Amino acid sequence: MDSNETHIEVHRPWRAGETIFLVGPGGVGKSSLGRELSRLLGWPLIDLDLEFCGRIGIIGPYIAKHGYDRYRQENLMLAEGLADASRGPAVFVTASGFLAGSPQSDDKVRARRLVGSGYGITLLPSLNVELATSIVVERQLARGFGLERMSEERKFRERFSIYRYLGDMLVVSTDQPARVAAEVVDKLVTSI
Repeated sequence: MDSNETHIEVHRPWRAGETIFLVGPGGVGKSSLGRELSRLLGWPLIDLDLEFCGRIGIIGPYIAKHGYDRYRQENLMLAEGLADASRGPAVFVTASGFLAGSPQSDDKVRARRLVGSGYGITLLPSLNVELATSIVVERQLARGFGLERMSEERKFRERFSIYRYLGDMLVVSTDQPARVAAEVVDKLVTSI
């Protein structure tokens, strides 16, 4: 597969009007794709990271002060509240570790239930874990959050296997978000 080609696997047909939940590790392009899907569909965009920062606190300092477990709990409660308050379909961009909790933990079960209440689209840059790791780690390091290469590589490799087989649709691409969004909408409509 050429790096700019988009590979889409439909695991379950979309039901028209179902809220779309974009899932995947950090740095795969969920926010960029979410903005384009929101624009194309004319639906509201709910970006969980932006909502967390605006309502609760900046994520990095929040985790440093309160710990990752508390962040996960606050993040999940916020996501559930935003989904409950949503009027009609929306494009919902989840946080990077949203579905990466411990197996069978309460927060993972609740996160999966929330994504399962709509249509989960998983986004990855490549099906080759080494290439995907390289792409995502470079993106993450370029964000300027003071992240460390080794830690980001380890985290992505762990999450790659978690996300590879999740969701109702898998989208694999590094193409421009507008083109990927157009292909996703086409697949959604033709899968009905």
